[in-house]
Amino acid sequence: MKSIKAIICAALSVCLLAVPLSSAVVFNAGAEDVQTLQDKLAELDAKSAEYQAELDKYETDINEKEAYSAALINKIDVLNEKAVVTQQAIAETKQNIQTKQGEIDKANGEIDKQVDALCERLRLIYMAGSASNLEILLGAKDFDDFIDKMALVKSLSDYDKQMIDDINDQISVVEKQKSDLEAEEKTLEEQKKTLTDDLDELNTLLEENQNVLSELTQKSASARAALNSASGQSQELEAQIAEYFAEQDELARAAAASQAEAEASKQRAAEQQKQQAQERQSSSNTEPQNNDDNYDDYEEEQGSDTYEDVTPTGSGYTWPAPGYYYLSSLWNEDRYSYNHGAIDIAGGDIFGAAVVAADDGYVSDTCTYCTHNYSKSMSESCGCGGGFGNYVWLDHGNGKETIYGHLTSVLVSPGQRVSKGQVIGTVGTTGHSTGPHLHFECRYYGTKYNPMDELSAYWGMVSY
Repeated sequence: MKSIKAIICAALSVCLLAVPLSSAVVFNAGAEDVQTLQDKLAELDAKSAEYQAELDKYETDINEKEAYSAALINKIDVLNEKAVVTQQAIAETKQNIQTKQGEIDKANGEIDKQVDALCERLRLIYMAGSASNLEILLGAKDFDDFIDKMALVKSLSDYDKQMIDDINDQISVVEKQKSDLEAEEKTLEEQKKTLTDDLDELNTLLEENQNVLSELTQKSASARAALNSASGQSQELEAQIAEYFAEQDELARAAAASQAEAEASKQRAAEQQKQQAQERQSSSNTEPQNNDDNYDDYEEEQGSDTYEDVTPTGSGYTWPAPGYYYLSSLWNEDRYSYNHGAIDIAGGDIFGAAVVAADDGYVSDTCTYCTHNYSKSMSESCGCGGGFGNYVWLDHGNGKETIYGHLTSVLVSPGQRVSKGQVIGTVGTTGHSTGPHLHFECRYYGTKYNPMDELSAYWGMVSY
């Protein structure tokens, strides 16, 4: 019987190893690279959004500063124009003051002439002997007193008196106009100074705003350059990812062709496994039993009791229970009411042994609440985890999943990313299990298939 097993193992190894393995290696390495690229792409997208937000803010600030500069320039233009007008008004006012001063000087000249004429007439009066009138006039203290005393001098003509009064009135008017013009000039000079101060302040504000605007423009240019750089890197990564998936499509087509060629040999291998199981059962009463044969798995199967013979693209899983290679139950083993949709890995001291992830992936589900960690009869089930007890369910992408059942402990959580060979739990006998072992199940888009298709490299190491 042992020799028959060895022959069957050798035959299965030859058949399964005939399936190309290179595509699986490329796929796993490429998938990891693509995940890295996708993570980098997500990081670049986040940076692009950050750069775009900064750019939008800078452009908003630039627009505001440009509008502010335009307003300042407009105001400066208006004030410059006002300053020019004010300066012209000051010049005209000074010219008017000079004109009024000329009028005053001319009126004073007329008065001087009249005084001279008056003095001449007084001299004539004196020579005529009208001493009383002369004494009155010569006794005047000042010019105003002189004018007043003239009213008493009946010999002076009314014409002279009226003329002097008119000249005095003209002088008063002109002096008042000159005084008003000088006040207006002072006001204009003050306005000019205010305008000059305002212009200096506005020019300072304009210079400061231009400096801020220049700084914002530089920051905007830097943000735009960073955004363009991130965009270019994103496009490059997207191209690499697209190239990877194109290669995977090509690999999938090549694998499908290889699968068609290997279909007949795998079918024969499945029949040989079934025959081996039947021989093992028929010889159980006459041949010494391995101490681990009582660890067959009687868990409640989920889903259909029949499974399509599918093989997903590639192979190359790592052995899920390192150091333990005895199979207490084979794939598709006849369980009378159903066929076994997995392999059971057992061993005399396997209880508590490490269970590792067969490949990279994410934890899609776990069960951790089962406390019924002891051997049970075939008819006894605690029902925990649908019969699996404590389990870990991994999603490896591209439709491939693995399930690890009857665990003592679960060391990962749903949503967690795991690496190939990472410890995810320990072997136990929780759920519907007759003894310590690892239930290892493979699915491809929901359909169960022979785990040994993925573990073909270990055919020379397993026993059952």
